[in-house]
Parts: sequence; C-alpha cells; structure tokens
Amino acid sequence: MVTLETYDFTDLTCTNLMIKLKILLKKLPVGEQLNFYSNREQYDNIRKPFAKDPYKLQGEQLGDNRYLVAILKNSKR
Repeated sequence: MVTLETYDFTDLTCTNLMIKLKILLKKLPVGEQLNFYSNREQYDNIRKPFAKDPYKLQGEQLGDNRYLVAILKNSKR
C-alpha cells in the first residue's frame, strides 16, 4: 500500500526536516511510502541517511530548487 498524501517541506530548515522525517517514518508502516516536496539543500542532506536499509529513497527534480521525494520503508533485514 502506498501513502497518497504529498507533504510540502520546502520551507523547513534541514534540521526541522530531519526531525519531521524521523517522526513520520517511525509511524509509517512497513511497505508504505512517504512523499514530499523539498528544496535542493534539503534533498542533498537527506540522500545519505535515508538511502540505506530499512529505507529506499527516490528523488525527482521538478525545477531549479524543487524535488519530489519518496521514501519507502522496507522491512529490516
């Protein structure tokens, strides 16, 4: 099952975004995905910590400073 809501986090600081993502991902059931918009600086900062198990990160650049990001929560291995 995939989450349909897409959040807009482009106005958050990188620190606040990381806190928000950790809270949302902790509550997210395995197999679900978190979708949100970010700016370039945010995207650069979240790529490394959320690109490893139990997460899979995908990002698509929509404009000069706007990305559509999806983080899928996989089961822990």
